[in-house]
Amino acid sequence: MERMIQVQQKIVPDLIDKMYRRFSILATIQKYQPVGRRTLSEMLNLTERVLRSETDLLKHQELISVKPTGMTLTVEGKDVVTQLNAYFNHYSDYHRLAQTIKGQFDINEVHVIPGNSDTDSAVKVELGRIAGQLLEKQLYDRAIVSVTGGSTMASVSDAMSKLPFHVLFVPARGGLGQNVVFQANTICSRMAQRTGGDYTTLYVPEQVSELTYQNLMQEPSVIQTLDKIRESQFTIHGIGDALKMARRRQSPLEVIEKLQHHHAVGESLGYYFDQQGNIIHKVKTIGIQLEEAQSKAHIFAVAGGASKGLAIKAYLKIASPNTVLITDEAAAKVITSETI
Repeated sequence: MERMIQVQQKIVPDLIDKMYRRFSILATIQKYQPVGRRTLSEMLNLTERVLRSETDLLKHQELISVKPTGMTLTVEGKDVVTQLNAYFNHYSDYHRLAQTIKGQFDINEVHVIPGNSDTDSAVKVELGRIAGQLLEKQLYDRAIVSVTGGSTMASVSDAMSKLPFHVLFVPARGGLGQNVVFQANTICSRMAQRTGGDYTTLYVPEQVSELTYQNLMQEPSVIQTLDKIRESQFTIHGIGDALKMARRRQSPLEVIEKLQHHHAVGESLGYYFDQQGNIIHKVKTIGIQLEEAQSKAHIFAVAGGASKGLAIKAYLKIASPNTVLITDEAAAKVITSETI
């Protein structure tokens, strides 16, 4: 059943959401029938306009009966609910996890996909595919997207497709020194190629000294890219485990010890934070800063795997309300646990 949900989400992701909404309406009517439209809209947290449209369709399909006393299920409607119960018991687990996270952290959207990207590389690919689709739906002509590096962002770039309008992709931060495939410059180039847009580059190291920082900040090409980052309406980034990211950056021993001493669990955009979302350490880097990223109208955070659950949960404590989180089931279960 879980595999079938994964396949259907790939082929018809919007259709599954619509099916679940209509199934929820039918199941709620069955439980409380006869029930009025206003009461039902409050129970399901749907506007009366949306609910009216859905119930009109269900009535036309002869799945419900509408009377002055309220709505009830027809025999065929009861049969449909029975047949869909097993399917949506699985689907609703992911939906429930998403709604719990969204409500707990007061962010814009949460999307949870089945599986654990720690143990199944196909799940990471699916994270990228869903994130790419969600990003594309929000984009518009002349939009600017700032993009970080990493393997998850590379998966997002692979999932993007040709757009009927022009979009500019800019690297959110420097990143020379890491695997070229996962550098923000490479990912921006790939996104531009896939969508038919353009991209800029930021050829600077991820970590720099104060002197190097001041010198690079005078470079015209760096200034131009930083201006585009500031102008960007969209930011898409990953979230990492604090110590893994610090070691990957070959951070000095004193930084590692600092992170351990203060129990840092997560990292994003060069900022390390503890379980409460307090910033423990910041990498001296050229590019987007956390407060700048949080001011964007559209923020996509993409990360999964049980091993990143605590990191994602900590990040969400400081996340902007404009954030859209795309994660997997394994991480979502850690995020919604009451252990921290």
